[in-house]
Amino acid sequence: MMHKTINLSRARAKSAQKRAKKAVSILKEGFSEDFKVSRELNEEIWSRGAKKPPRKVTVEERDGVLYPAEAPKSSNSTDNSNEKKSEDDLSELVDGTIDEVKERVEDLEDPDFEALIEAEASSKDRKSLKEWFESQK
Repeated sequence: MMHKTINLSRARAKSAQKRAKKAVSILKEGFSEDFKVSRELNEEIWSRGAKKPPRKVTVEERDGVLYPAEAPKSSNSTDNSNEKKSEDDLSELVDGTIDEVKERVEDLEDPDFEALIEAEASSKDRKSLKEWFESQK
């Protein structure tokens, strides 16, 4: 499997409405053989519209078709981002009135009440809500 990063910034020289189309042309020029552009890669280039294609794209070639390359995943950064995301989700969950928070928590399949108590303590720190979380364990 071949990974290659293609600089698409030359597409900015075209008029605004033709930039994404030019970016696809530049992408094909970056390879000596005739490759097809996959639907996923095409959607990535056009994702921000015709006027603002990405400046660079990393692709991988499989069976004569170009696909967007998967970003390498390091276990440490993934774990931290998931932790941070869940903390943010919980802080949003406990934001609002006590009745709203109770409704949201009751809608959850398997809430983590310890994490909810910590999220509440770090945000509004309402005693009655923390006691309700305790009683739900």
